[in-house]
Amino acid sequence: MLKQTISQRLAKLSLPSYDQLPTIALYMDQVIDQTNQYLTPLTNTSITKSMINSYVKKGLVARPIKKRYSKDHLATILVISVLKQILPLDTVADAIKIALASNPVPKAYNQFVTLFNSELKTIDDNHPTAEQYQLIAIKSLLYKLIVEDLIRNSIKK
Repeated sequence: MLKQTISQRLAKLSLPSYDQLPTIALYMDQVIDQTNQYLTPLTNTSITKSMINSYVKKGLVARPIKKRYSKDHLATILVISVLKQILPLDTVADAIKIALASNPVPKAYNQFVTLFNSELKTIDDNHPTAEQYQLIAIKSLLYKLIVEDLIRNSIKK
């Protein structure tokens, strides 16, 4: 049996649309289970109770209502969990503010998920050379710097 490339594995994954998120309010353990169901296969990391509590404390995620988290909470936690892999939490918070300034959570979240899922399907790692690895790493750094600058300048306006 041939070993799958990472792009082949990623192409089989996706983040759920807003309508696919649970409609009932969830307790912390359920939020962790739901988030990790999508996050762990993508990033090989898991979210924890202390991480979510930190996001709430920092104002990245709204306070739960009677210890229960809504679809909006879960959508926000998923976006934070993905973006924090490459951006500082302050930048992630600013990016979320920018997205929510023009769209409600369901629309902003679905826009993010559509773009993310589309990229998952188009990534190609078909036997890159050492030079191509370097180029991927360089582009990753440069795009990260561009995103941080765009977000920083959008917040200043």
